[in-house]
Amino acid sequence: MINRFFIAAFLTIILSSCNSRNSDNNVLQATSSETSAECTIQNDSTPSSNSISEFTYSALKEAEMKLIEILKERYGDPNEYSECMLNDELIDFIIKEPLTLDYQFDSLQSRGFANVVTSEDGNLRFYYWNARTGGTCISWRSICQYRSNGKIYTYRGDISLLKYGKQNEEYIESAPTSIITIYDNSGSPIYLVNTYIKESSQWGYESIEAIKIENDKLTAVPIFDVDGHRDMYTRGAEYTIADWYFRANNGEGWDWLFSYDNKNKILYIPEAEPELSDRYSLYRYDGEKMHYIGTDGGFWLHPSIRSFKFLELVLDTKNYRIRVDKMFDNSYRYVAWENKITMNDTPDIVLLNGTFDEKNSNYHFKNKGYEYIVNENTGIVVKYKDRVILSQERCNKTR
Repeated sequence: MINRFFIAAFLTIILSSCNSRNSDNNVLQATSSETSAECTIQNDSTPSSNSISEFTYSALKEAEMKLIEILKERYGDPNEYSECMLNDELIDFIIKEPLTLDYQFDSLQSRGFANVVTSEDGNLRFYYWNARTGGTCISWRSICQYRSNGKIYTYRGDISLLKYGKQNEEYIESAPTSIITIYDNSGSPIYLVNTYIKESSQWGYESIEAIKIENDKLTAVPIFDVDGHRDMYTRGAEYTIADWYFRANNGEGWDWLFSYDNKNKILYIPEAEPELSDRYSLYRYDGEKMHYIGTDGGFWLHPSIRSFKFLELVLDTKNYRIRVDKMFDNSYRYVAWENKITMNDTPDIVLLNGTFDEKNSNYHFKNKGYEYIVNENTGIVVKYKDRVILSQERCNKTR
């Protein structure tokens, strides 16, 4: 297991050669207006001079395309490796132009220069990208925008450091990949930020960081109550990259690791000891704290199939969605849906007491003369009295 703070220190040494910008002033509070990090929203009737924010959003689109050309000229194609992609021009643009908080940046994202995630209320946003300086341990860089009391502020640095009260780093190790918005008993939003770290070629780490906007600042929230420990700021899971990427979801990775059931106000945190199992620790939100209430399968599964020990694979074929689970007695269960409907729908077929052939990596299930053979790499073959009646290859990403 790799120490996250060792990684951060190691990256800081490496990355200092990429940019001479001094990061000492980047602390976890709003940057002063003297450096233009704090911006008020411009009024259309009194536009500021020489500012893109005086134009309409179509003009902001034009500015986006010019910015892309500048980034492309400096850093090349983001899909090809280069020494550094610091995106200083993007950072300066975001800091200068407050209206960017409400702009989608579709072209910037589609061309690979940055990813943009925004809260459902539109008041919190992260821009993040791979600075391409960390090798297999990705060095992420980001900038945060948020709205408070009619003003727009920017933060620089790793959001996971808020709970420690530490300084921001010019280069950060975690990527804020999504935001879940919940509301406390007073109706104020709490933001659960899903952060991701690729620690090495072997290991990844994801966590939920709870934050809120208070008195024009971003503040960490001790929201988790675990076994009587009421003031925990974060929950997370470490896993192997191969486990995450190849074993399920047709080699596309698991995009449902941290999910929130809005109806029942339950947050699902993945169990990963030692591997991802597709089982979750459940935390129910009461408007003040997230209380641990036990473990279960995901709420996105049909209730009849939530009890299992370990997810073996999920794959799609031309006509079917197939799931194989290891059960608590170490036998295997086959679940299939026709026409690839969601796993929350009633399964078309469920077979128990399956076996696994380690020699050829096949799962075998039998039912009234039929034999179902599933392979995570190839797909499914169905035989009736030793005659093949169905054969379909695995295809695209599931769910």
